[in-house]
Amino acid sequence: MQTNIDDALQRLATGTPHRGLAGLEDRVLNAIAQQPVGGFGAGTTLGAMGLALALGVFSNVVPSTDAQAAPVLSPLGASSPLAPSTLLGATR
Repeated sequence: MQTNIDDALQRLATGTPHRGLAGLEDRVLNAIAQQPVGGFGAGTTLGAMGLALALGVFSNVVPSTDAQAAPVLSPLGASSPLAPSTLLGATR
């Protein structure tokens, strides 16, 4: 069974909508408008922002350890542990 998509879309565009869809958008928007707006107070929001700022500054001022560069893992590098000569010459 094949359906030409252009014909199907044309039938949908020209057809009358289902009775249940009449006013659906208004009902949904009214239901959303009736919902109470919840959220945190200004004090809680400012406190959380201050805590995040303090943690960010503290983590940058007091580093835990010095940064170490990771070894290069290119399989074609001369000193790479993944070089073919290193892998083939290694004993198991």
